[in-house]
Amino acid sequence: MANANRSRGRGKLNDAMRARSRHLRIMAFSSDLQRGFSGFFRAHGFIRRNGMAWMYLLPAALWIVLTIGFIWAMEAAVDQAAAWATANLRLEADAQEHEAMQEAKGWLNSASHWLVRWTVRLGVIYLLFVANKYLVLILLSPLFAYASELAEERLTGRAYPFSWGQLMRDAFRGALIALRNGVLELLVSVVVWVATFFLPIAGPVSFILLFTVSAYFYGFSMFDYVYERRRMRIGERSRAVNAQFGAVIANGACLSLLMKVPLIGLMMAPLMASVGAVISTVEREGSARLPIE
Repeated sequence: MANANRSRGRGKLNDAMRARSRHLRIMAFSSDLQRGFSGFFRAHGFIRRNGMAWMYLLPAALWIVLTIGFIWAMEAAVDQAAAWATANLRLEADAQEHEAMQEAKGWLNSASHWLVRWTVRLGVIYLLFVANKYLVLILLSPLFAYASELAEERLTGRAYPFSWGQLMRDAFRGALIALRNGVLELLVSVVVWVATFFLPIAGPVSFILLFTVSAYFYGFSMFDYVYERRRMRIGERSRAVNAQFGAVIANGACLSLLMKVPLIGLMMAPLMASVGAVISTVEREGSARLPIE
């Protein structure tokens, strides 16, 4: 009887400890989440006050160059598609038909040719819009690495010896991380969408899950710049980033949502996320020299 009472007592104690542990994890996640949102939205003011606003122009310039380049490169495909449409969808006019019918067929042939050309063009622009998040993260890694380092220096006074070689290595690493995260996100998205196909009722849940996955990989890319400067190994960096999971999700969610605003989002969101990750990390470590406004 005494042993049974002791077992029940230990069971209740273990249950209480587990409940307290869950409560602490929830509180930590909530605190990280709030800090991540706060860091992202304060980043714009920090960027303006510290003379970094010129960096906003580079993502916009890159987007314009990529758009023009993609459209120019796809002109051959557009011409081929238009030729195919002309050859296969053309309505042949008959000399014995009424003149109005011949004119109608001519108009439809011109319309189909025009429609195919612009459908292909718009398809290229849409693909570029869908892919631009990781194109920007990959191609502008040097900019985000520099912005992250500059922000930490302004906040903490911790200066890292500048080296073009090291900056390029950090940028290359950031590009690889962004590429890896893009592939992982794609794989997870495919798995979720396949599951949704077999379980349509899971559609709303899959949307939330996909957005969360996307936000995580976005945020991971931005926080990883901070820990790469500290010469952490990949495993150490992953643990350090995941230790503030809520802040990572918040940062990535803000980045993902703002990136959906045409051009303006592309100009501002990645830089704000990069600087916001620094603000969140510095606040968590308590290493800021002055209060962060």
